[in-house]
Amino acid sequence: MSGELAWITNDLEAAVARSKAENKRIFVDFTGYTCTNCRWMEANMFPKPAVRAELEKFVRVRLYTDGEGEPYEGFQKMQEQRFGTVALPLYALITPSNEVVATFEGLTRDENEFLTFLKK
Repeated sequence: MSGELAWITNDLEAAVARSKAENKRIFVDFTGYTCTNCRWMEANMFPKPAVRAELEKFVRVRLYTDGEGEPYEGFQKMQEQRFGTVALPLYALITPSNEVVATFEGLTRDENEFLTFLKK
C-alpha cells in the first residue's frame, strides 16, 4: 500500500486499450498543472484508504488541459464538448466501450460523497 497509484498521463488511447484488455472502467482525471483544487484532491482525497481501494479498480488516466498546444488544447476541447465544462478538476468514469457512467466536478472534502461517485 506504499507509494502513489500508477497513472497513465496524457494518453487516453492507452487508457482505453488497457481498459478493454483488463475489462476495467476508466477513471479520467481532467487536471491542470496550475490547478490548486486538483492538487488538494490528489493529496487529501485519493490517498484515503477507502478511496484508494476504489481507485485501484479502475484504469486511471490524467489528462492535463492547461499546457501549451497539443495534446493539452485537445483534451480541454474534448472535455468541453463531451462534458460541457472546462472547470478543473473534473472526474469521469467511462466504460471500456467509451460510455460515460458518471462525472464529478470540483473538489470535495466529503469522502462519502466521492466514494458514492466512484461506486456508480
